[in-house]
Amino acid sequence: MSTLESRKQALLAESEVNRIELIKDWEALKDEANRVKKHLRTAGSIASSAAVLATVASLVLRRRPEQPSAPSENNHAHAKVPWVAAALNGARVGASLFFKVRSMMRDRHRTE
Repeated sequence: MSTLESRKQALLAESEVNRIELIKDWEALKDEANRVKKHLRTAGSIASSAAVLATVASLVLRRRPEQPSAPSENNHAHAKVPWVAAALNGARVGASLFFKVRSMMRDRHRTE
C-alpha cells in the first residue's frame, strides 16, 4: 500500500470518527434542549398557578366598602357570604395547585 493510499485511509477513518462525534454531540444538544423546554413549561405552569393564587388572594384581602351597620341578623348573615365564597375559591385554587404539583412530580419521576 502506498503512502498516499494509507493517508487516504487515515483521513477516511478520521472523517468517520468526526461524523460519529458530531452525531453524538447533536443528540446531546437535542436532549439538553428538550430538558430546558420541559423546565420552562414547568416554570410557566407554576407561574400561571401562582398568578391564579395571587388573584384569589387579592380578592380575599380586598376590603369591601363600609356599609351602614345596623345591628340586625340580616346584615350579619350577608357579611358572611363573601368570606364563605372566598374560602371556597381558595380551596378550589389550593386543590388545583396540589393536583398540578402532584402531576408534575409524577411526570418528573417517570422521566428519571
